[in-house]
Amino acid sequence: MKNNNGFVGGVADDWYSGNADDLWVEYKFIVLPKRGTTMIIPGLSKLQLEWCTNRYTEGRNIIIITGCKEGGVVFERPHEWIQGVTRKTFAEQMLTRKELATYIKRRVTVHDTLLDKSTS
Repeated sequence: MKNNNGFVGGVADDWYSGNADDLWVEYKFIVLPKRGTTMIIPGLSKLQLEWCTNRYTEGRNIIIITGCKEGGVVFERPHEWIQGVTRKTFAEQMLTRKELATYIKRRVTVHDTLLDKSTS
């Protein structure tokens, strides 16, 4: 579900729900800097950081995907959202768009064969 509410600030961009879990995702887009030592920080607004951190503290599944034209990196914990990573680390951790989609799908679904075994 795409979230866009002018009356409630900070809510993550998308909510995914599957047969195993749900996942809130905030997306950020950047242009990759050239220097390997340059820090890449997702750049959440104050309201986004507050909303995402509060949901994370409640035990919700929250991630920030910081993307660029080459792919993106998943930031899974509040300290990562604030501290970021170097450009070099970003490049090492980068997933393609297809890999990011697979990551999201795996976070929210149980593979059908697992479901078949658990109900036998």
